[in-house]
Amino acid sequence: MSRPNVYEGEFPMHREEMGIRGRPFARAAGARELGGTVYELEPGASGFNLHGHYGNEEMFIVLRGTPTLRSADGEEQLSPGEVVACCRGREGIHAIANRSQEPALVLAISTANSPDVAVYPEQDTIGVVTRNPFAPVPEGADEGVVAMFRAQDNLRKPPA
Repeated sequence: MSRPNVYEGEFPMHREEMGIRGRPFARAAGARELGGTVYELEPGASGFNLHGHYGNEEMFIVLRGTPTLRSADGEEQLSPGEVVACCRGREGIHAIANRSQEPALVLAISTANSPDVAVYPEQDTIGVVTRNPFAPVPEGADEGVVAMFRAQDNLRKPPA
């Protein structure tokens, strides 16, 4: 069994437009029902958009730096060692940015349930995944659904 180190290794996931890089570690450590990724947020990084998951809980642990947490309760600057839990649904809506001048390192651990639906209230968008969106699809396997849907495209319109 591998023993990944959260402080070492390459960052295979890079979202340049958000100023964030990610290094998954849970599968390499042998986890079957948990997801885990170390995220490095560049100085001034916007991070992921404000969102909440309906299929998964997430927990964040600040390893280095002073990132900013946005939630339904507002904004707060976090410090190394602080832990934030985000429950499923709108109650757990969150985003982590880095408004400081130093890089921030954040450990993210989550349940790895699939399917999952994520709501992005500021974009009026819903994300749907029926498989891990970052894992390669084996040849001949069902590609599932990994898609974003705008609320305006909802086929079930509210009554007039």
